[in-house]
Amino acid sequence: MTHAATGLLLAEDDPDDRFLIVRALHRVRPQLRVTAVADGVELLAHLRSCALEQLPQLLLLDLNMPRMDGREVLAHLRADPRLSGIPVVVLSTSVEPEDRARVQAAHAADFLSKPDEFSAMVILLRSLLSDKLGAETELPAC
Repeated sequence: MTHAATGLLLAEDDPDDRFLIVRALHRVRPQLRVTAVADGVELLAHLRSCALEQLPQLLLLDLNMPRMDGREVLAHLRADPRLSGIPVVVLSTSVEPEDRARVQAAHAADFLSKPDEFSAMVILLRSLLSDKLGAETELPAC
């Protein structure tokens, strides 16, 4: 029986950052199913279209996006019993302590600074995936 690889959903409005993050994720875990969207509105629409057993195992969320930013997305996720259990890691260029505090108060699993270089992104994501997803497993993904 064939299953889709573990799923990860990325919300990142900057096309260059989105490309870099997806490329780094595939470098770390080639079998990882990654879906990338441009903002919080698209992220919520995607999640709401998934069957329960196909929800992603992890969300990577940019903090500052148009239409709906990461803080608003976190509020929507936590208010929805179907989505509230999905771990969310916020990736941001922000170094403001207030942003980190707000994200932690909204029950994000982690708040990480986006590295500028590809090699640093690979190292960051390797550690993150090992911590949040554990060993590579094959689970359904939307």
